[in-house]
Amino acid sequence: MHTTALPIDDVLPQLCEALQTPGVVLLSAEPGAGKTTRVPLALLDAPWLIGQRILMLEPRRVAARNAALFMAQQCSETVGETVGYRIRLDSKISQKTRIEVVTEGILTRLLQDDPELTGVGLVIFDEFHERNLQSDLALALVHHSQQVLRPDLRILIMSATLDVQTLTSALDAPLIQSKGRSFPVSVHYQPPLNTQTSLIDHCAQVVRQALTHEGDILVFLPGVWEINQLQNALQNLATDIQVAPLHAQLSNKEQEIALKPADTGKRKIILATNIAESSITLEGVRTVIDSGLEKRNVFHVSSGLNELKTRRISRASAEQRCGRAGRQAAGVCYRLWPESTHERLDAYIRADIVEADLAPLLLDLLLWGAEPSELFWLTPPPLASLQQARDLLQQLGLITQDQARLTEQGRACASLGIEPRWAHALVCAQRLGQGKAACEIIALIQEWPNSLRKSDDLIRLLTQAHKHSLWQQRVDPLSRRLWQQLQSLAISAPPESLISQEELPALLVALAFPDRIARRRDHNLHFLLSNGRGAELLPQSDLVSADWLACADFSINQTTRIRLACELSGNHLELLQSLAPQMFSQRTQIGWQDNGQHIARRSLHLGQLQISSAPLPELSADDWHKAWKDIINERGINCLPWPAAAVNLRARLNLLHEYEGGDWPDVSDTALLGSMSTWLLPFLTQARHLRDLDKLDTYSALLCLLSWEQQQQLDQLLPLQIKVPSGSNVTVNYTHNPPILAVKLQEMFGYEGQPTVLKGRLPLLIHLLSPARRPLQITGDLPHFWRHAYTEVRKEMRGRYPKHPWPENPLSAEATRLTKAAIARKSGAQ
Repeated sequence: MHTTALPIDDVLPQLCEALQTPGVVLLSAEPGAGKTTRVPLALLDAPWLIGQRILMLEPRRVAARNAALFMAQQCSETVGETVGYRIRLDSKISQKTRIEVVTEGILTRLLQDDPELTGVGLVIFDEFHERNLQSDLALALVHHSQQVLRPDLRILIMSATLDVQTLTSALDAPLIQSKGRSFPVSVHYQPPLNTQTSLIDHCAQVVRQALTHEGDILVFLPGVWEINQLQNALQNLATDIQVAPLHAQLSNKEQEIALKPADTGKRKIILATNIAESSITLEGVRTVIDSGLEKRNVFHVSSGLNELKTRRISRASAEQRCGRAGRQAAGVCYRLWPESTHERLDAYIRADIVEADLAPLLLDLLLWGAEPSELFWLTPPPLASLQQARDLLQQLGLITQDQARLTEQGRACASLGIEPRWAHALVCAQRLGQGKAACEIIALIQEWPNSLRKSDDLIRLLTQAHKHSLWQQRVDPLSRRLWQQLQSLAISAPPESLISQEELPALLVALAFPDRIARRRDHNLHFLLSNGRGAELLPQSDLVSADWLACADFSINQTTRIRLACELSGNHLELLQSLAPQMFSQRTQIGWQDNGQHIARRSLHLGQLQISSAPLPELSADDWHKAWKDIINERGINCLPWPAAAVNLRARLNLLHEYEGGDWPDVSDTALLGSMSTWLLPFLTQARHLRDLDKLDTYSALLCLLSWEQQQQLDQLLPLQIKVPSGSNVTVNYTHNPPILAVKLQEMFGYEGQPTVLKGRLPLLIHLLSPARRPLQITGDLPHFWRHAYTEVRKEMRGRYPKHPWPENPLSAEATRLTKAAIARKSGAQ
């Protein structure tokens, strides 16, 4: 079957032995080892795999198709027999197929349709180091299936540049390592000499320099725009040099031009994105020119928008790219950055799960029936991103109000296996009788390259795209597949469409992106999105006369630019209300005039956008409660009257919450504002004017936080007054911690202990006062005061207050609140 030996062959016996036992195995194989195409074929005849098939996940479509083609050739078969593939818009499998190479979303769909993966004995995750969101999700689901449903299932994780230490530890899995087959590659760091030199000019210069070496040249660029620019810059090269782009937006035939060897007597310069970084072999490449850049979608949780960012690659990616030059002979790699920068690069590729929109992942998890915390993650999904995803799915009506389960609409959308936003829009369109046309629009938005957009108006783009050959190549296949999936849901459509085809594009985008509906802010190009973010139309926009927009695409830099949208009409907004009422909210806004009277209006909102507003002559009790809550939240809890008794009560409750625990209410500012419905609003039932706030009895309101039993315990645990040795009842000040007992010094004569509350657990801080009630001493240890400080106080005070007793021994004296004369009169009377 195999004609040439590859490094991976040396470890295949070890790998086969490790997979004899069900579980997880890790294979770290350097570039050129042959793992992608050799391993599945070597395992095919294993005894534990009899009657079962292998699923191999390849993150990229071009890699999946080429891996299947190469393995089929090794079997002397065509693709679709023993070896087949399933990728988006293309599938070649049959009843005979035992090795299926699939891309990310395909594996997730297979798992959702059959969680046990019936008939599958091994799942291989190839190039796992790329850390795509769907790869992480698929591993979590396969691992969960293995743990719960299929203990006999084997999982093999393969990569050339994997963080094996982390993964080995996390999965408790054996690690098998293989050398690669590579020739020496001399690395040259060649940053531009001038910081003003553009990336394209510098690349073109290094390409011409690299032509002095033999063989083909592979240039890694961040994106399609840069590839097109460099291709233009190189158009005057010799006729025997062919410049071929390679990126995901090309058709299969266009990709094949870059992948196949150059014609005899010719050389090829391949301009590629990171699609060429791994999994595919480009024969004839001897020189790599690496820009060190890539484009990645970064999701902003705060705005709900994706930003396509150009950023530096990791050191692992740089090694992968460099290795492309040494697959078949010695090679050269030019890195277009300083060597000092190289060591500062991230060690490994950053996982998508950290900076991606998690709504698709969460929808899949809810359909699977597991919480994220129940599954294995090499990198756990961030909690903030998960919550943002829950909020979006709730806004789309795909999950219940408690955000715990899928709604009927959510289950239908999850079954479609496409991005939740578009799934929601598609299901709604089908119920309006426009499902098939909606499939075309969604396919266009997803598949049409930005570089071919001649308008930012989706309606115009639709008209233009229909006339282009790319419609048949890319848009129509996806449209037909979406329509086929939609029909499989058996959603009933009305006999006649409820909306026109002209109304459909704007409605479809609005249903998919309710948080990106925009209203004009001024007479210029500025809009406010329903998520609260600002956005601008492009200066050359075809939508300058629109007041409302449904936005499908943005570019984010210093400003957020609307790149593709539809004009929204009032009729669209009414349709949206009937189709997706959960997107809208009614708000009662109550303002206050200078004289304290209220002004009320009721308005309809879509996120941060006000749709309509009308005066509200009468308010319900709920409206008034909300009004008072709003005004108190706005002004703070201290806008309420707080007499001394209420302040002291709040301080006592705070102490009880601190010392006795959660049974006693939290009375912090935040807690009181959050629990107004419980303790405060019942006291505002008749309030209709701002001056009514000043009459509020906050003392009685606070008591409502306590049960009857707690009200009885309150005075036992924290009494308002303490009886001192003189017989006086002295008020305790609880606004300090520890609480303060301010008492005349003479009233504590003869008392050697320390007064306490909370049944002896909290000593009071004693402020000993002069006869004129001025502070003499503060002490938390009264016995110590009597023995060490009292003598000095007595010396100073008895001359100042000669009418009051100052005995030499205060512990043997009788406590009193009287003067010496009053004591004498009392004694004489007795």
